[in-house]
Amino acid sequence: MSAAQSSLHSLSEPVRTALRLLLVGILLLAVLQILRPFLASMLWSAFIVIAVWPGLAWLQQRFHWNRAACALLLVVALVGFVIGPLLVGVSTLATHGDALFQDARTAIDRIPAEPPVWIVNLPLAGTTLAQTWRDAAGDNDSLRAQLGPAIQTGGRWLLRQAGAIGELFLQFLMVIVFSLVFYLNGEAINDLMRRLADRIGGKQVLEARAQAHQAIRAVALGVVLTALLQTGLALIGLLIARVPLATLLAFGCFLLAVAQIGAAWPVLGAALWLYWQDHTGWAVFMAIWGLFVVGGVDNIVRPILITRGMRMPLTVVFAGVIGGLFAYGLIGIFLGPTLMAIAYTLLLAWLKEAETVDSPGADAE
Repeated sequence: MSAAQSSLHSLSEPVRTALRLLLVGILLLAVLQILRPFLASMLWSAFIVIAVWPGLAWLQQRFHWNRAACALLLVVALVGFVIGPLLVGVSTLATHGDALFQDARTAIDRIPAEPPVWIVNLPLAGTTLAQTWRDAAGDNDSLRAQLGPAIQTGGRWLLRQAGAIGELFLQFLMVIVFSLVFYLNGEAINDLMRRLADRIGGKQVLEARAQAHQAIRAVALGVVLTALLQTGLALIGLLIARVPLATLLAFGCFLLAVAQIGAAWPVLGAALWLYWQDHTGWAVFMAIWGLFVVGGVDNIVRPILITRGMRMPLTVVFAGVIGGLFAYGLIGIFLGPTLMAIAYTLLLAWLKEAETVDSPGADAE
């Protein structure tokens, strides 16, 4: 081979590599464009299957069922315990929400100008709270005059979001279908992803993949399971006190618990409504139930479940949950901790590799 041919060959190799990367990038973009309508449902299904996969293995070992029967049972459980209550809550909100927000505005308009005696008699803060009450209920420019229209406007916006129940049902249906497909083909998909991770980055990426799986399961146990538990407890308390629209309020508890705002707020709102209806005893019961039963579960159960089997700091997990929620919406509750787990593991591996490289030189000195 002549010098000119050798030079031409050395130049053509980077060009071929660049063309390969370009073609692969175009192919990946085309595939993502095709899958874009299903990406949200596929991500939800992947998170659900990863979180529940140990349960699938336990069912097969315990009852010696085949994969299809176990997958079908888990999909039915998904519909019954998660998707079903969500649809019922959205349907209830769409049916009764307008009346609920009208009642809320009416209740605000009925706030008396003078605070109750027990507020005035509170030690230390009673005088300040009473004056704040009078300022809020005082004139046309008061907080009360502004709060009523704001609640009604917010309620109508929420109803418009809940009104797209057909689209929501379609999304849930796709989640069910993809979950069933992932359950039936879990080993093949897992092996493909393992080989891909090993091909991309070897041991470090495989470790990050394992941490991501742990983060998904930790969030499913710590956030979602705790939210479901709080929702059930809230519903029990609301039914005991015979609060109207208990299902809708329990649905609000679930959403607020998942969003890390606090599941006790709808229960405390029900307590306030009972107080205005002159059911003081039930109002006290609902306030105690909301603060110590519904709210207390969050502080006890969630940290225990999240840290179970985790090798990542709890603060990193919570940062992923809260940050993911703000960045990506509801799906960010799972996506955020997953990305944080991958980044955290790769960062530790990179630092460990740097220390390993530097240590021979330090020993030589």
